[in-house]
Amino acid sequence: MSKLSKLVLAATCAGLMAAPVFAQDKDDKGNFVIERGGQEAKPTTATKLDKVLGWETSDGKFKLKLENRVQFRFTGNNEVANGGKGSDGRDFMNFRVRRFKTTFSGHIFDKDFQYKATIAWTNSAGQLVESAVFTWAAHELLNISGGQDKTPFSWEEMTSSGRQSFVDRSVTNGYFSQGFAKGIWLGGAFKGDSAVWVKYTAGVFNGVLRGNGDFRNQDLATTSDTFKANAVNAGTGNTGSGGVDSDLMFTLRVETHPLGEVAMDMVDIRGEDKFDKPLFAVGLGLLWFGSDLLNNDFRPNATTAAASGRSQASQDTLAWTMDAHFRWHGLAVNIEFHWRHTEFHYQGRQVGKNGALLRKNLRPTNLDEMGLSADVSYFILPKTFNVGLRYSMVNGEDFEFNNVDGNALLPDATEIGLVVGYYVQGHNLKLQMDISYVDYQLATFRTGAPREPVAGLALPNRSAISRANDNADHLALWQMRLQLQWIF
Repeated sequence: MSKLSKLVLAATCAGLMAAPVFAQDKDDKGNFVIERGGQEAKPTTATKLDKVLGWETSDGKFKLKLENRVQFRFTGNNEVANGGKGSDGRDFMNFRVRRFKTTFSGHIFDKDFQYKATIAWTNSAGQLVESAVFTWAAHELLNISGGQDKTPFSWEEMTSSGRQSFVDRSVTNGYFSQGFAKGIWLGGAFKGDSAVWVKYTAGVFNGVLRGNGDFRNQDLATTSDTFKANAVNAGTGNTGSGGVDSDLMFTLRVETHPLGEVAMDMVDIRGEDKFDKPLFAVGLGLLWFGSDLLNNDFRPNATTAAASGRSQASQDTLAWTMDAHFRWHGLAVNIEFHWRHTEFHYQGRQVGKNGALLRKNLRPTNLDEMGLSADVSYFILPKTFNVGLRYSMVNGEDFEFNNVDGNALLPDATEIGLVVGYYVQGHNLKLQMDISYVDYQLATFRTGAPREPVAGLALPNRSAISRANDNADHLALWQMRLQLQWIF
């Protein structure tokens, strides 16, 4: 048996045993093929429903749904420098398989014991297991889940990449999304006759620093129960020793859907029999986590650890997001606002790079960053032909560093986009093309690793000449993407 065959066989077996979906997973409402197996090895019969493959035992105690999602994409980038500094030559055209994911979901022993496991075959970091969740759906008001899944924080990030109005998510989401997390969480909903008055998720997770200059969570990799010195960013696949840090992340997300539940989707894909009913929802997400960090630009000699092996520099991040969503007659409006506050803490004798005691104006003490995104789309032909517009912006706080002003962890950015989509079979088979213009205002010096959402785009720093003349440098990017998606 080839290595690939063994890998596929192992993934299939893992999916059958892996952990369940959250009770409100919209995918469970989709159609699928059911094979009903008789007891004592009796012959099975298949009932074809449509579109997705699945099996269920005759007693209804076990169910497996298998779904594959593939996104094949063409990208054309045209970079345009604007000002005294910038890059104007990193243009390219490229075909690639952007995503290929397999999801196993269903229930075991009882419909209350639900599971979901997703394998991301194209994950560039080599972390194949994207989610693995088990849920005890004890009551409509209380579901208990554990495992690894997307952090329950912001609507756009929580919405599947297969249900976006554009080819992919916004620049704002690229800076403020909180990635995947491992932990335990509670969820449920208080419903009326047609309204969902309160829908909530509250949990505690590993708070894994995404990067030493990127104060978001990302917890995809397997992390062992071993403490290691300076275990910063452990298990993200980027920087760090791979050890365990004791800090945790706490999240709360609350939504209300007073006219009926709005599906977690970025478009209004309801048919003519349903789309005349207006729907809207409002959500609020809160998140806090702290961690050590290793960044000599924030705290010179930060790698000098205490006797315990822990770094003498740390951060606390408080983030919140508020979003609103409206659906009516094929019109979908999605608006999100993000805000993030990060404070830095330093222990021990703070010695600067020149040997003198570190002065306050040589490093930032806290940062406030914000972002806004708005996606509006409309089905000109119900469930078939869709057009959309996007506006997205990011405002990163400038700070003084080494007595030089104009530094930032992330550049200010503005994104304007247009999309057209042809939905052959809803999201299960669709073709989309979008054209976006993204403008980055460059910072004097960006402390920490670059984290632009556009792959391969490392922004230069603001030029000394423009800084001396109090002028801003910009880098503009024109991007065209054509994507075919099929789900089976």
